[in-house]
Amino acid sequence: MYFSTLSSLALALVAAVSVQAAPLEARAPAACLGFRITSPTQSGLQWTYGQCYAVSWDLGASKVKTIKSIDLYNAKTNKKVVTEISNIPASNGWSGNFQLQLDEDDLESGDYYFKVNGDAGGRACTLDSVKFHVTVNPNSPPSQC
Repeated sequence: MYFSTLSSLALALVAAVSVQAAPLEARAPAACLGFRITSPTQSGLQWTYGQCYAVSWDLGASKVKTIKSIDLYNAKTNKKVVTEISNIPASNGWSGNFQLQLDEDDLESGDYYFKVNGDAGGRACTLDSVKFHVTVNPNSPPSQC
């Protein structure tokens, strides 16, 4: 009797510890699986406000059909600064070159990242790029992309 009670108690303790140790992860909808950013992926990049850049992605086995937006976020505040690109076919695989813009209120050098928002038949698929540093140089003329 003592052995079975002790065994039951040990099993209950192991089960409780196992449940508590399981990580809580947000699971991507199945329609998003395989969707990933392919550029920028290298941390430590130095970009210049007003110059031309692009974001690229791989659809993998995902069902993403449209890139609803590519938004620029301030990495310090996690605040959306500006939408760089809107409503392009996901099958393009890249945004095309665009002039890196900042909102007038956020016109300062600092660390930023892109949030790529895809649509997979009504399912939202959102990816964050690596952080990169943007230098604002008022003497640098904007590029023509």
